[in-house]
Amino acid sequence: MKKLLKWIGIAMLFGATGQLIAAESYGKAEDPLVAEVLGMEIRTKDVNIMQAVIGQKLLEKYAEQQKIEVSQKDIDLYIANLDAFIVKDRKRREAEMLEVQEKLKSGSLLDEEKKNLQSNLTVLESLQKMEVQEDKEKAMDPKGAIKDKQTVAKTFIKQGLINKALYKQYGGRIIFQQMGAEPYDAMHKFLKEEEKNESFKIIDKSFEASFWNYYADESKHSFYKKGSKEEKEVLDKFFK
Repeated sequence: MKKLLKWIGIAMLFGATGQLIAAESYGKAEDPLVAEVLGMEIRTKDVNIMQAVIGQKLLEKYAEQQKIEVSQKDIDLYIANLDAFIVKDRKRREAEMLEVQEKLKSGSLLDEEKKNLQSNLTVLESLQKMEVQEDKEKAMDPKGAIKDKQTVAKTFIKQGLINKALYKQYGGRIIFQQMGAEPYDAMHKFLKEEEKNESFKIIDKSFEASFWNYYADESKHSFYKKGSKEEKEVLDKFFK
């Protein structure tokens, strides 16, 4: 998930990925040249930024080759479903907060029980305050809020379509992510193929191990067991 969020962050930073594609250089002129991707120089001191820019650039090219596009209808449906989920989740947490507040009024609670309930209540209250602040900010700039929501929706939908295309082409194992399943082996094969084709080159060799560490260290990932019921459900939901 962290890798995906980095790539999404880069896409949103540019507002439209076309700016990233058209750019001849990414980063500050005074920063070291650490990599090149599709003819674009990457200047940064942060390996995570380098990884994100390379990934975003290559996936944009892949999306163009596969003619992957996101329709306004898909964006509207995604936002409608997300809004419905947010409303439902808020109601659930409000009910949970009232329940916790009632339990804390009890005089028969053990110290450990009271401590756990108070901790839970603190989290719930913090989330509520954040939502109130977000609502105020959206009210101040409703058009901007809608634009931001559509940008996020389009980015997530497009990444899902790219993942589906990568899995169809390369296959392999799938890992569990909070934001959905990820075609782990397919993405790895794709990057290796792009490197072999000289689509990108890591110039600063001190960055190379960190770039590939996501795939070198498999212990940090949760893989769906091949042929399992869980894998089949994920394949049906995300990759068909």
